Order: sequence, then C-alpha cells, then structure tokens
Amino acid sequence: MDMQLMEVVDRVMDALMEDPRTKNAKIDASNDRGILTLSGTVDHEYIRRAAEEIARQQEGVLTVINEIKMK
Repeated sequence: MDMQLMEVVDRVMDALMEDPRTKNAKIDASNDRGILTLSGTVDHEYIRRAAEEIARQQEGVLTVINEIKMK
C-alpha cells in the first residue's frame, strides 16, 4: 500500500482510538485512493455511526464505505 494511503488509515485509526465511543471497538480500515472502508463488528449502532463520522472528518478521506456489522 502506498505510504500516503497508509497515513490516512493511521490517522483514522488514531482518531477511532481517541474517541470514547469507538476506542474499545474492533474496527479495521482500508484506503483505496481516498475511499475508506470500515469493517469489523460492534455492539451498538451508535458506535457504527460514530466510526463513520470520525472517519469522514479525517484529512485524505473522500468517502467512507461502512461495512461494520452489529453483533
């Protein structure tokens, strides 16, 4: 993966770890030219929505595909 694409994923993952809504969630992210895909499984819908909101706010993210599943 391109270093710039990795930096976007790192920024998103750091932001997810810092937010109290998502810090304990098992969420992964991948980036394809600014199209960020979130995956994983969470306990509540609000965590799923929060992860998407956080990802959209990060520099370098053009759009978010939220594939996070509910337990």
